[in-house]
Amino acid sequence: MAFEGEYWRPNCPSCGVKMLERAARKSGERFWGCENFPRCKTTQPMTRAAAMTPQTNG
Repeated sequence: MAFEGEYWRPNCPSCGVKMLERAARKSGERFWGCENFPRCKTTQPMTRAAAMTPQTNG
C-alpha cells in the first residue's frame, strides 16, 4: 500500500508490500528488493534514471 510521498516506490508483485532500494554487494548495482526479505526474495531491476535520482523526504 502506498502512503503519501511513497508513490515512487514500486509494490512487490509477489506479496504486495513496498520494495526498497538496495545495492548488490559485489557490483554495487542498484535494484529494488522486497521489504519482506528474507520471506520474500523478489527483486526488480532499477531503471538508470531512478538509480541516479536522489530521493528526498517531504
